[in-house]
Amino acid sequence: MSLKIGNIVERELIVRFINGDMKAFDDIYSTFDYKLQKFIFSLVKTKADTEDLVHEVFVKVWENKQKLRNPESFDSYLFSIAYNTTVSFLRSKAKNTEYIEYVKSVQIDIDEAEVLDGVNIEAFNEKLNLLVENLPPRQREVFKMKHFKNYSYKEIAETLGISVNTVENHIVKAHKYLKENLGEAYLSLLLFLYLFL
Repeated sequence: MSLKIGNIVERELIVRFINGDMKAFDDIYSTFDYKLQKFIFSLVKTKADTEDLVHEVFVKVWENKQKLRNPESFDSYLFSIAYNTTVSFLRSKAKNTEYIEYVKSVQIDIDEAEVLDGVNIEAFNEKLNLLVENLPPRQREVFKMKHFKNYSYKEIAETLGISVNTVENHIVKAHKYLKENLGEAYLSLLLFLYLFL
């Protein structure tokens, strides 16, 4: 698996966006809106907060476009803005006792999460690939089908001739292993999987 920005949005589109082309921005919005909605909703659990955060991310993407001097770094640029906006929101909500318990339940260490600036997506992709290759064979196969090929749990179960529960167990164990090895970068992994795979 190799992530290249050209697989998601064309370089020419990014150049137009940097130059203030609103149509190019609309195309970028259309490409990433649903992916961001899925990621953010998986963490904040409310539709209203999700919509507000996605809107905030894209406002920041537009307002800071002049900082993006290299079209090839768009993936890192978007990733950093989405990550930092989400972490800031989760930290602000962490003053609420109920929310602290929720965050603990999904095992996201918000206090340890670092603000990202110009994250190296290529290096992150390589690290993820190395960790995935270290998973047990069946676990690795299930993980790749789910996250790299976008199979549903049911489709994986039918393809491999195993139960949906077994698929879920493989995914849970794979994520536990990745979290143990990535530590504070685990939240970054989740965003990476939602946005780019």
